Amino acid sequence: MKATAIDQERLLELQKIDTQILQAEHRKKSLAELVEISRLESQLSKLSSEQNHLAVDEGDIKRELAKAEEDVEQVRNRKKKDEARLASGTGSPKDLENLQHEVATLERRIAELEEVELEVMVRLDEVSGKIAALAEEITGKTGEKVSLEVVANEKLDEIKRELAKLQGDRADISATIDGELIKLYEKIRSDKGGIGAAEIIRRRCTGCQLDLTAADAARFGSTALDEVIRCEECRRILIRTANSGL
Repeated sequence: MKATAIDQERLLELQKIDTQILQAEHRKKSLAELVEISRLESQLSKLSSEQNHLAVDEGDIKRELAKAEEDVEQVRNRKKKDEARLASGTGSPKDLENLQHEVATLERRIAELEEVELEVMVRLDEVSGKIAALAEEITGKTGEKVSLEVVANEKLDEIKRELAKLQGDRADISATIDGELIKLYEKIRSDKGGIGAAEIIRRRCTGCQLDLTAADAARFGSTALDEVIRCEECRRILIRTANSGL
């Protein structure tokens, strides 16, 4: 293939722009803030899940506590009624004696139920404390995430502006290069990780970073400047400049 020396030099400029575009795209995807935001989102998801599970436990314990309180209240009411009957003195001596025994039994039962109630209250306090601690941690990490998003968005906007300019520059320079040369360049660039053209610097291909053989260097040095040459190793288009050493 033939292409003017000017077109080949412009192709090298195009490659530089495309490399800058690739670098900008990489920065956009790998911002430290985005990595940290992703980590925080994962942590927040786990914390939220843990909080939901604890909320279920808290609901169960609250129902358990309500039942324990109800049981204590029922026995207390029964004890009050028996004490009222004892205070009234109505009934046979045997009945009053039985009431005294029942009141004593109810007192022991109330003590037992209050122990159960206290144990449930302790468990409820523990779970509620964990939920409160999780809520505080979630609030802190959410605030941290929001702050990082502000910084990330600022950097992304800057990269977007840079990319817009680079894309504009790319369109301008592409329009000045022979269509067949561009077509070959785009195919190679697609196959070679974004690098389709490389400058020869001091007899080295800057695409694959391998030195030219003596035979290739001599051949390229004697080849007409309008002849498109390619690296024998990586097959990228090679651009000869004053720095090539040929």
